[in-house]
Amino acid sequence: MERFKQIIHTLRTDEEARSGAIFVIALILYLCWWGATGHWDDSPYLPSFLR
Repeated sequence: MERFKQIIHTLRTDEEARSGAIFVIALILYLCWWGATGHWDDSPYLPSFLR
């Protein structure tokens, strides 16, 4: 629990950490959207249960 409090405190006070976290979240959401729109349906690199 202390670790979560420390992370939240860092994100509240450190501008660079906050922008980095926003970038990572935006990248994950973009990749989820990209996959949900069918762009990876024929990818040979994905296991069959992810298609």
